[in-house]
Amino acid sequence: MLNKFIHVCRIVLMLALGISSPIKAQDFLGDFLAAQFAVDEYRYDVAEEYIEKLPEEAFENPEILQLALKTSVGIGKIDQSITLADRLLAMDSDFVLARIVKVIDHFHLHEYGAVEASLEEIPLNFPLNSLLLGWASYGEGLVEESLEIFKEGLEEDASFLSDFSMSLVHASTGNFDLALDTLGELTNYPQALQNEVLYLKTGILLKQGKFDQAREDLDLVILSDIEPRKIRFLHLEEYLTSGNTSDLDLVISAQEGIAKLLSAVGRIATNNNDASGDTLALFRLASYLDPEDISLAFFASRTLLYLESHELALKLIEEFLPGNPYFQAASALQAEIYYDSGDYEQSLSIVEKALELYPTSVDLWYLAGELSYNEGEYDEALVSIDQTLELAKEVNRDNWDIYFLRGSIYYFLDEWDNAEVDWRAALELSPDNALILNNLGYTLADRNIKLEEAEDFIRRAVEAEPDNGYYVDSLGWVLYRRGKLNEALEYLQRADRLTPNEPEVIDHIADVYWSLGEEELATREWERALENEPYESLEKKIQLKLMFGLEEGIKKFEEQ
Repeated sequence: MLNKFIHVCRIVLMLALGISSPIKAQDFLGDFLAAQFAVDEYRYDVAEEYIEKLPEEAFENPEILQLALKTSVGIGKIDQSITLADRLLAMDSDFVLARIVKVIDHFHLHEYGAVEASLEEIPLNFPLNSLLLGWASYGEGLVEESLEIFKEGLEEDASFLSDFSMSLVHASTGNFDLALDTLGELTNYPQALQNEVLYLKTGILLKQGKFDQAREDLDLVILSDIEPRKIRFLHLEEYLTSGNTSDLDLVISAQEGIAKLLSAVGRIATNNNDASGDTLALFRLASYLDPEDISLAFFASRTLLYLESHELALKLIEEFLPGNPYFQAASALQAEIYYDSGDYEQSLSIVEKALELYPTSVDLWYLAGELSYNEGEYDEALVSIDQTLELAKEVNRDNWDIYFLRGSIYYFLDEWDNAEVDWRAALELSPDNALILNNLGYTLADRNIKLEEAEDFIRRAVEAEPDNGYYVDSLGWVLYRRGKLNEALEYLQRADRLTPNEPEVIDHIADVYWSLGEEELATREWERALENEPYESLEKKIQLKLMFGLEEGIKKFEEQ
């Protein structure tokens, strides 16, 4: 926060010194500051309203132009962004976004020589620079030269982007065997890019007439009913069924290649929970180059959801009406956006209306159940998830997350036996899943049954995610249940460091202290747990422990 304040103060000073007209900086300072803070909160629509109030003279200042550029890119008005980038670059600005926008403009206009001149004069950070140069050469028809440029990227980080680019070029020019060899193994790519790799590989195999291999790869694709990219794979399914691939086109333009590159980088950032205004810019610029790729609008919308810019996120997908092939995906994303903004009723209403059109959608029923579960409406959630499982069985689809969610619903309905059955079914489908291992192990430990198995489950979860404070807490708790008090205390104190001020972890520490005969320390920890606002039932349990001690307090709590 202090750095942001210093940054704003610096800009204010520059404004005061940089406006040469009779208009003074203080005349529009309020609008500028409001726009600046709106951009910092990713409310680009709000920022635009304030920027539009600024006088033309204000745009003589590069700082204001930079703010306006961020805003226009965030909203998706790329034509306006190009004008702003031109003005910034005319001032010899080194603002990276202005340079990227201008390069994208050159690609859009097929001005590949201008791309090369710009990037050779002032290179962008690797690997983006070499990949942009490679696609510029491809756009000029210099295929071999473009491949050589891409190969340079193999020696640096993110070499998979170079492999992917080369494979796209080989497939586009009909060199299918070379494309497959260059593409390599699926595991060489981040998860965020794997479906894109599978699409290319399956398309190549279909063009080669290798339908059995294409089927094997198509079966690896994991896309839900509410995933917008699924439509592209359904087209591949049609080619596979018909055996006629004459209309299957793998030819790619330089613009589409760059769009795929930008989208890939954006998706990787989003999958790593590292989305930002820069991530949004990647999707906006990709969509400008390849407006036919509808999935880019969904990626941009989901990024805005992650950034909690709900109104802008909704605007991107409101155009998909009933009858549109993307309507189901848009409805699901709209529901998520409304739920994240705190409007559960509207969120559930959207899903229910979508289910009227898609009554057999496994993923819409799952989403309905998930929303009800998150609101604590467990009976309603159970109805939806039961329907989800029935539909999933009809299409021979086994998803661990369906069983896991139903197990969690049973748990909160105090139907422990049913919960255990479903969680074990989920674990059978995903045997190394740390979330399932932890939840099943912790619940066994909490019920003080099958403790040896519970410890094994939890240790596997901790081994997979050693810095997950909740899993470390579970390990401490099962050790406590097994009477290994000193070892339990070590893990619980580590969990307290990993997840500071978590009431349930603190309560566990207090229980161990009490069992070790350290009643004063236990009392202090229970009081600390109460200071951190535990949920209602835990608060009541801790209060009873403070009044009557550990054993008697738990007994009275269970009687209530």
